[in-house]
Amino acid sequence: MIQLVFAVVFLFSAWGAWRHNPLYSRRSTLHSIAVVLLAIAGAIALIVAVVKLTEGRSPAVSFSAIGVVIVVDTLTLIFVIQTFTAPLEAKPTSLPHATKLVTTNRVRVYKWARVFAIIILVFAIPGVLIPRDIRYVFLSIAGLTAFLAVILLPVLYWTNRGFDQSLTALELGPWVHWQYTPEQWTAWCNVQAERLKATPPTFVLRRHWHRFLWPFGAIAIGVYVFCPGGWLWKTVYIVAVCGAILVMAVLGGRGGAPHADKLRAQLLRANPEAYFGRDGIFCDGVFTPWLNVSTYLVSATIDDRQPRSAMFNFERSVPNPYGPTQIIPIHQAVLIPNGKESDLARLQQELTARCPGAQISLA
Repeated sequence: MIQLVFAVVFLFSAWGAWRHNPLYSRRSTLHSIAVVLLAIAGAIALIVAVVKLTEGRSPAVSFSAIGVVIVVDTLTLIFVIQTFTAPLEAKPTSLPHATKLVTTNRVRVYKWARVFAIIILVFAIPGVLIPRDIRYVFLSIAGLTAFLAVILLPVLYWTNRGFDQSLTALELGPWVHWQYTPEQWTAWCNVQAERLKATPPTFVLRRHWHRFLWPFGAIAIGVYVFCPGGWLWKTVYIVAVCGAILVMAVLGGRGGAPHADKLRAQLLRANPEAYFGRDGIFCDGVFTPWLNVSTYLVSATIDDRQPRSAMFNFERSVPNPYGPTQIIPIHQAVLIPNGKESDLARLQQELTARCPGAQISLA
């Protein structure tokens, strides 16, 4: 029952995230709902067909068949949702089939694949070698990790392939391309690190603890009322969930000082250049789309602090199963090279047309 409650809350949160997106329209929403319902109907029909076909077979065959169908259905639903429900404005620029795509974003997926492989081996090997029943604990963790990898890695790869397609199109036909000398780039990296270091904490436990009273109370009531099991296990679950949320809030609200050196090292590894184009912005080694189903440009302004830079402010909507949609701000500062001020007029014109809902003040 508790899973159903969280699913309903998550659906409302996802609706709130989409309703807040500049790409939202009633027509596209109705189209997306129709496509999703058809895909769900097809997935259910496939499950029913497999259950009918495996009647009378051994439990191993039945469970294996159902497991494969669940994986196929899940991946198909995600593929259909990403491919057929995204508005045209959010889709990557089309490229000729012979175009070789960059791998900047997909490299991260390969790193996650190695992480999953290590976790599976760490738990699978003891599960095979340990003779007692505790082996099933290790094997269960390894199996669950493998199941998550089978689901998550293809989705991550497909998503990041779209980003690589956008980045390839961006580099082949940019609106504006800025390049910096090594000296300019090093100085700019130091400036950004120092600005981050000066950012004050956004969450201090002794001052902001009361913010969590209502959310934690709602979680506790929901678990105690709807979740099956004894009071002890319910209490342990509540403490674990609330503790994890509190730890993430404390770590995420420490301010910029603990992250300044890491940011400086990350920026120094990036190529000293910035691309602006139809699909998004590529700077500091990171590609950010102008318009996406979850990320979108809010404003673009000039930061007159020396050295002068263009500041692009994005918002990322993240559905939250425990409450309202989370809005995460993203700030991308781009150094304006000497003699390139005239490019700002081009950016002003292009961004105004591309992101009509954003506040563009670059010219």
